Amino acid sequence: MNESRDVVPPVDLATISRTVERALAPSLVLPERSWVDATTGQLLGQLSLLLLEDLGDTDPAPVRDLHRIAYRLLDRHGRPDGDTPPLHAYEYMRTLAAVTHSVAALYVRRRTRS
Repeated sequence: MNESRDVVPPVDLATISRTVERALAPSLVLPERSWVDATTGQLLGQLSLLLLEDLGDTDPAPVRDLHRIAYRLLDRHGRPDGDTPPLHAYEYMRTLAAVTHSVAALYVRRRTRS
């Protein structure tokens, strides 16, 4: 068994924050699709990593709803692909960034209470 596959990389909140800030920054024009796709990929990885962490009590309805939304966004069947219109891919990226931000806040709250 290769133990390196079992090691989860540490959560880098600074990188997550920068990615979220860039994705949610106001823009007068639609960004290049390649940038949207790259940022979406980063956010997918960051959200997946956060969801591997102990985020505390998941019983409150808002937390359960957030988890449900996060896992729906991670589902491959709902992700934009090459045929997705650019505006829809951009909106997906922004939704993903907002959810990643909220899950990161749960992570921070859990760490400060531990």
